[in-house]
Amino acid sequence: MSDQVPHDFTAGSVIAGYRLEQRIGRGGMAVVFRAHDSRLDRQVALKILAPGLAGDDEFRRRFIRESRAAAAVDDPHIIPVFEAGESDGVLFIAMRYVGGGDVRSLIDRTGPLPAWQVAELVAQTASALDAAHARGLVHRDVKPANILLDASPVAGRPDHVYLSDFGVSKPALATTGLTQTGQLLGTLDYVAPEQIEGLRQLDGRSDLYALACSAFEMLCGEPPFRRDQGVSVMYAHLSQPPPSVRERRPELPAAIDEVLSKALAKSPEDRYPTCQDFATALSTTLGLDLSGADGADANQPGFETAMAAADAVDDGAEAPGYRKPTMPARTDQVPAPGVPGNGAADDDAAGSRAATTAWSPAAPRRRWWRAPAPVAGLAVLALAAAGGGFALAGRGHAGDADGTRTVSASLTAPACTATSATTTARARDLTGVSTGTADTGGNPFAVVVASGGQYSFVTVRNAVDVLRTGNALHPALERTVPAPGAGLGAVLAPGGRYLVAAAGSGAIVLDVADAEDGKPGAVVGKLTSPHGSGAVEVFVTRDGRYAFVSLQNSSELAVFNLQAALTDGFRPSDFIGYVAVPAGPVGMTSDGTWLYVASLSGKLSVVSLARAENKHQQARAVVSAVAAGCGAARALIARNHQVIWVTDRQADALLAFSVPRLRTDTRQALRAKVMVGVTPVGETFVDGGTTLLVADANLSHLSGVQSTVAVVSAARALKREPALLGYLPVGSEPRQFAVVPGGKTLLLTLQGAHQLEAIAVRTLP
Repeated sequence: MSDQVPHDFTAGSVIAGYRLEQRIGRGGMAVVFRAHDSRLDRQVALKILAPGLAGDDEFRRRFIRESRAAAAVDDPHIIPVFEAGESDGVLFIAMRYVGGGDVRSLIDRTGPLPAWQVAELVAQTASALDAAHARGLVHRDVKPANILLDASPVAGRPDHVYLSDFGVSKPALATTGLTQTGQLLGTLDYVAPEQIEGLRQLDGRSDLYALACSAFEMLCGEPPFRRDQGVSVMYAHLSQPPPSVRERRPELPAAIDEVLSKALAKSPEDRYPTCQDFATALSTTLGLDLSGADGADANQPGFETAMAAADAVDDGAEAPGYRKPTMPARTDQVPAPGVPGNGAADDDAAGSRAATTAWSPAAPRRRWWRAPAPVAGLAVLALAAAGGGFALAGRGHAGDADGTRTVSASLTAPACTATSATTTARARDLTGVSTGTADTGGNPFAVVVASGGQYSFVTVRNAVDVLRTGNALHPALERTVPAPGAGLGAVLAPGGRYLVAAAGSGAIVLDVADAEDGKPGAVVGKLTSPHGSGAVEVFVTRDGRYAFVSLQNSSELAVFNLQAALTDGFRPSDFIGYVAVPAGPVGMTSDGTWLYVASLSGKLSVVSLARAENKHQQARAVVSAVAAGCGAARALIARNHQVIWVTDRQADALLAFSVPRLRTDTRQALRAKVMVGVTPVGETFVDGGTTLLVADANLSHLSGVQSTVAVVSAARALKREPALLGYLPVGSEPRQFAVVPGGKTLLLTLQGAHQLEAIAVRTLP
């Protein structure tokens, strides 16, 4: 969305009677100017939304309606909204100009804040949130950058707090954590687990969770789940307990961790009922009584009590349960730009587009992808002996629907690994495997074999390469077909006549025969959804009627009537609608009735195809979702449709799920987990489905780590026996597989090497 932010508004421009004076903020969805209201002779903060949003009639109506609803909330700590509307095609919000900065900038300047100040800021923000919740609104993007400070002119009096950016608020209990455009509302460092999952209705307790994350950051100088990759942040919110405040601020009372843990509970039912309940518990634990202050009157007894306690702490006097705080030294923080936009975003860009963050009027801050804390502190799974790096979970065997003997004790999804050469499973290197390579016209991602097997198609950036692959281990590049926006996943439509390649917010469709023959006009059309971006993978139903595209950036599946598009000439009406799924959807597989979607946020979702194909039932299309480690990347269903294999690139693991249990008992669905190589992505079956190959891409480019293909015995894995048979060394960054008809030759894209590798299946163990 960042490429749609208005660039042509400068100081001196006039919008709806407001003369722009200075740009004071910029984000992915809007810019904010300090402006002068000539009608009332006052300064305002004028927020201008991206033109692409204004052009959407539905969004425009919803924006105006929701902004007015937020402005109607009566609380002294909600930023006053003077006007919200449209002028000459521009959506804008005029609100009070607050010149005291925000809490995000305050933390950047000073480091962790004094306890009394944290309690005061939280109490005032809680007041604003509870008032909004009482009116049926959920803010959905509470964070220090949205807590504005109106500096007090009275010495010793706390700043007045305003909570801003209610423009992204939504009616409570009315929708999930996704916008109509498919963006995840909220900022990753503060987003509640239920917002990430996107499967349940939200209420004020999601804001309470974000407020608790903000309080943690005020006390410690950084949010509770700081990680170096976005998917790791989401996994921590979903699965990791919050760290101890006391370990970083030992002068604080021991009970502070209990208060924060309750507010940061994974389930909303386990949190405080209201934000004010949390604020009261926090101030009481810190030994401060703010019940009479509310940050508004320094003459009230409650405020005097708070200041006295604060003085006792900060001046070194004896106060119960306290020692004088020792502020850690801080290093300079280099501002980072906003999330880069990319219509064909790579699903391996450090998870940066797994959830789009909403804009806030704040000074630039260091984003999570530049955060200093690595994932090294996360638990590393214990590896089995050299036979296969397999985690056993119990004894006792039971038969399963596919006739294999499996262990009945339940498994848990693996934790994120530190991803280093010492964490990968140990197995022998495979020798004597026959291979051959061919150069491609760019960074190859997906490979699709045409029906006859003589030609294969490889997606590269903005193009599709046509390679002759019928000559066993000697592929050769024939030509390159321009396909703007392509570069990631692709599939053949049933019948083999058309290739459908992910691009932008949909897919590009090529005529296979024309592409093979080098005829002009091989691109026959493009499927485009109204919103969203980051198309990664494509699935086409067995009858060839519908196409599904996973939109990683928008956390949705875009659904198209492919048959109608090919018949009628690719019209906007070919787009049917969206299916909201957990953040960062990428890989898809299907048994013809259900679609199984792997998301980088660590979820495997079950989608009803019948509902997803009906725009009136798409809201109910997701029937279940199960934890699938840290970064579920690809999903592959077995021939008997009883097991789904998922690569978890953040845990360096291959997971197996029982298909029936995914819909009936998600807690017992995980049947096997095999530790493989570094950041596994693509996967395929060989030898009739008895053996799996996994592309260990080493996307982090770890020094001394060879990119490999892990060879795994499916039967051994399901019996929870050592299943890793060995590693086949390959070129840089192996990504996706395809099997040539007949099953004798396997094709593998090597993204880092700009090559396609052919592997003789019969020479594998």
